Amino acid sequence: MNWQDILFGTEDFVFLAEIAFRSLIMFLLLFAGLRIMGKRGVKQLSIFELLIIIALGSAAGDPMIYKEIGIIYALVVFIIVFLSYWLITKLIEHSEKMETMLEGKPYCIIHEGKASKESLKHKELAMDEFFSILRHHHIFHLGQVESAILETSGELSILLYNSPHIKAGLPIWPDYLEKKTTQVKHHGIYACTYCGYTRIMGAGERNRCEYCNENDEWVEAETGNREK
Repeated sequence: MNWQDILFGTEDFVFLAEIAFRSLIMFLLLFAGLRIMGKRGVKQLSIFELLIIIALGSAAGDPMIYKEIGIIYALVVFIIVFLSYWLITKLIEHSEKMETMLEGKPYCIIHEGKASKESLKHKELAMDEFFSILRHHHIFHLGQVESAILETSGELSILLYNSPHIKAGLPIWPDYLEKKTTQVKHHGIYACTYCGYTRIMGAGERNRCEYCNENDEWVEAETGNREK
């Protein structure tokens, strides 16, 4: 076992100083590039902007550690990527179709305390994931939520009802969801465990949800507002 090869490869110890210098230059180039892109390029990444970051990272990585790859090559890649970003950004500013194609559009996930018709059309949007996000916002049931929108950045924007307007809604905490049933035991307001649609049901009643038409499991709806 040759520790020299394991630790330093085919280069000598002196090359470490060159790696440090190369890394510093590439870091400064990346930093300058991201500053040119603006804060949105860092804080709220769309799919398009994520591809830009991946391209920059790939171009920056090799010149840092490979002696045979010069920094100028990476600089050319940077210039092409940033020019492309600038050009596409201008196209987005002047074309809504281009903006939708490259960055997507916001989706309304929850509307008036239940899953929106729009979200029910997109089967890839898992409600369980959104329930988890809502729980982080101390939300107990969907009846508290007037609207929830999935932004193009992947963040969830939530608009809550004022306390007097809170509706009966699907409880989103796991121990409450585990009480789901296909045949209700007593008269009351019940919520579909798939979409959050609520309706009054009588004792012993069985029903498929007429709103989503996907589910026949119900759980007793919760009302009111819980303190954080």
